[in-house]
Amino acid sequence: MITPEFRKSSLSGAGQNCVEAKRLSAPGPPRREQVPRPGVGVRDSQHPDEGHLSFPDPEWGALLASLRSPE
Repeated sequence: MITPEFRKSSLSGAGQNCVEAKRLSAPGPPRREQVPRPGVGVRDSQHPDEGHLSFPDPEWGALLASLRSPE
């Protein structure tokens, strides 16, 4: 299985405050341990080793919709 890599927006310039995002994989067979849910991982591009925040698909979609809103 190929692990998706984090990607930075093409609108990001060098040396600016940017975030990177990647698609999280779907869970495998049901297990008792916590299994990551499908969604999007977001991390600070200047500190990539400090982990990422995970957003389920509905929340990620709502965030993008609010950012694209003309308000």
